[in-house]
Amino acid sequence: MVGLPESVAVIPGPVPLHAVVHGCACSPHPPWGLLFCDPFAEEKKCAHRVMVEAARAFCAADLTCVRFDYRGTGDSPGEFGAATPEQWVEDILAAVAYARQEVGVPTLGLIGLRLGAALALQAAEATEDVDFLVLWEPVINGKQYLTQNLRRSFIKAMLTDEDKFDAGSVRQAHEQDIFDFDGYPISAEMRRQIESLDLLAAPPEFAGPSLVLNITTKEQPGEPYVALGEALGGRVMALRQEPFWSRIGLIEAQATVEATEIWLAEQQAAWMKDG
Repeated sequence: MVGLPESVAVIPGPVPLHAVVHGCACSPHPPWGLLFCDPFAEEKKCAHRVMVEAARAFCAADLTCVRFDYRGTGDSPGEFGAATPEQWVEDILAAVAYARQEVGVPTLGLIGLRLGAALALQAAEATEDVDFLVLWEPVINGKQYLTQNLRRSFIKAMLTDEDKFDAGSVRQAHEQDIFDFDGYPISAEMRRQIESLDLLAAPPEFAGPSLVLNITTKEQPGEPYVALGEALGGRVMALRQEPFWSRIGLIEAQATVEATEIWLAEQQAAWMKDG
């Protein structure tokens, strides 16, 4: 077990991954842990502070937390434009093995945000070493997700340089093998894999406890999130909160963290009762 409350680590695998382990000072060997799966591109940048603070909050609740950067992102080696979602799922699986074997977490869950939540589900379906899932505002349909992001980039380009804006030229640039997506080089293969993502196309192959949070302005979760929660056989909730993954600045995510903490406490209580 890592001795310091927070320590930098390297996760071995196809590419060595930069990681931070949030060890718990209250318990030397807490039985439960969380592995964080970050969102995509600019959403990762915007959500970084919230993800760090969430890890510290969960750590205070006696859960070991491991955060890491996929290959080509953050402080991990590699080029963003050369990476693919399939490779990032491999990175999650390498991080799962590290959390189990090196950090010594016996009961491990994945917590993912946006595209990271979708990748977390795919990773959980590919291994028996994931015990539970927490999915924050998961990207359910990759084609819709990418289309919405491309539309926002059109609007941003128009507002940034209205006199020179040409929607046709911007659209043509996005159809190239590599195109600039708000400063992130997106390859044709990365785009293909994201567009092929559909969490409702087939029943999920994960049977453990799961929590799906739809962060919205509405009182009830949207139909796709309800459908995903029902397919997983888990809990789905709506939370009224700002989308902290698309805002730059100090955005609080206390409601999301607290709802997750309550659900985790319920799962731990049930686990102790059954054990």
